[in-house]
Amino acid sequence: MAAQDQSAHELLRAMLNKPLYVALRKPGDLARMPQLLEAHLHWMIAAERRGELFASGPFTDDTSAPGSLGGLSIVRAASASHARELLSCDPFVQEGVVTIEVKKWLLMEGGFSVAVRLSDQSARLL
Repeated sequence: MAAQDQSAHELLRAMLNKPLYVALRKPGDLARMPQLLEAHLHWMIAAERRGELFASGPFTDDTSAPGSLGGLSIVRAASASHARELLSCDPFVQEGVVTIEVKKWLLMEGGFSVAVRLSDQSARLL
């Protein structure tokens, strides 16, 4: 059946419907950011490797330093309180560089492509 022939209910049922938790990271005590950046990055990489961090990054524009506008993190968690518990271990959150607002989010649609090169075992998002 072509997508244009499906009802909204059928279209929604076929989508991913993956529950995740989005944390809006709001700027706080940014003066502490430089001294805590390395610890924050190590924490983020560890959370990624544990499978907790789906995606994360700072908001930017043409005139502001990365992170000074806040950011967004998406985590895999069992509940909003579990997501807050995970994110509370981030040094930026612990030390008040950012505050977080957590919302449950359903990942429905989208996509990405990956290029894998076997000769040098590299991969990149396209």
